[in-house]
Amino acid sequence: MHVLDPADPGFARDPYPFYARLREQGPAARVALANGTQAWLVTGYEQTRAVLADARFSNVPPQGAGRPKADSPAQRARACLARHMLNTDAPDHTRLRRLTSAAFAPRRVDALRPRIEKLADGLVTELASRLERGEGPVDLVDTFAFPLPVLVIGEVLGVPEADRDDLREWTYRVGSPADTLPQGAVDEAWARLYGYFSVLIEDKRRRPGEDLFSGLVHDAAEGGLDDGELLAMAFLLLFAGYETTMNLLASATLLLLTHPEELAAVRCDPARWHAVVEEVLRHASPLEGTTWRQAAEDVDLGGGTVVPAGASVLAVLAAANRDPAYFPDPDAFQPDRYVSSADGTRAVPHAAFGHGPHFCVGSRLARLEAVVALPLLFDALLSSPGLRLAEDPADLPYRPGLLVRGPRRLPVSRA
Repeated sequence: MHVLDPADPGFARDPYPFYARLREQGPAARVALANGTQAWLVTGYEQTRAVLADARFSNVPPQGAGRPKADSPAQRARACLARHMLNTDAPDHTRLRRLTSAAFAPRRVDALRPRIEKLADGLVTELASRLERGEGPVDLVDTFAFPLPVLVIGEVLGVPEADRDDLREWTYRVGSPADTLPQGAVDEAWARLYGYFSVLIEDKRRRPGEDLFSGLVHDAAEGGLDDGELLAMAFLLLFAGYETTMNLLASATLLLLTHPEELAAVRCDPARWHAVVEEVLRHASPLEGTTWRQAAEDVDLGGGTVVPAGASVLAVLAAANRDPAYFPDPDAFQPDRYVSSADGTRAVPHAAFGHGPHFCVGSRLARLEAVVALPLLFDALLSSPGLRLAEDPADLPYRPGLLVRGPRRLPVSRA
């Protein structure tokens, strides 16, 4: 049986060879995790989509899942915030998703374009100015990939800009394996997030605005959400609202800087930006895996693979997106896959935003931020010659774990 340590820096940088070996065994394989548990990882494209659409795989975490944890204020906060809609099945999931879907409807998302353009332009102007002043390497994650989606989702949700750095630190901790952080850091983050959102929601009750949090608080008063669901929804929408887009922007920037021919092609033909974004989503999935599921009964995934009832199951989006049966030369970064050919054909849809009932509600917003911000970024970065990565790409650290994936820093400088 394969043994997987999600906290291993080497695995975090390049998990794809491991997933390819698993896929050679079949569409799903049982692995031993470094924390002493076992799980089934689904790596085939077709089977990943099937699992995500199959009600026999429940999103509700089983009682006592994971390592035993003593009762504490932090553990109670964790349990409350984990009640979000990704950890629910229908009909609860249907109800919770309905309450948020209107805020991410196409018309409302598209109306954010001018604001995204303004925010992105301000960030890249300051970034370019720092480079021109010769301030040394500038981290594109800290100065661009992180602040843009936080500013955008903060405005949508009604989160004050002044709180973004604390929220980034706390959500980073809860999304990382505890083994990679100082003892107690994860528990502290859960407790801080619980306290923060409790205060924020009370503030929205007293002084409601036009933001989504204010709307959710109002819906709660009308019977839409109880207090625990409200806290969990606040956490989920903030975490998901910036994590995916941050990793998308950072990975796109790194891939284009290390594939100059693709960068030159998209700068000559701006219509290719949509194809570039789709290929980044496939090649460098910002969500490495979905939330954990549990098989409610024995499920035959084909090819002689039967997942037993009660098994913990992870659909690995990053692996599905590199299934050679659906994506020729899957490890290559080739935006042409998503450029329509003369007969109108192009690559099959990637699974970066999931599939089925839990398909990412914010996918349109993430795509919009990328196609708006990336051209502005590269116009600013390449306005004068000599831009280079200030660190070997092979040495860049990546986010540990099986949930989200992207470079933790991306330093650039002028030669």
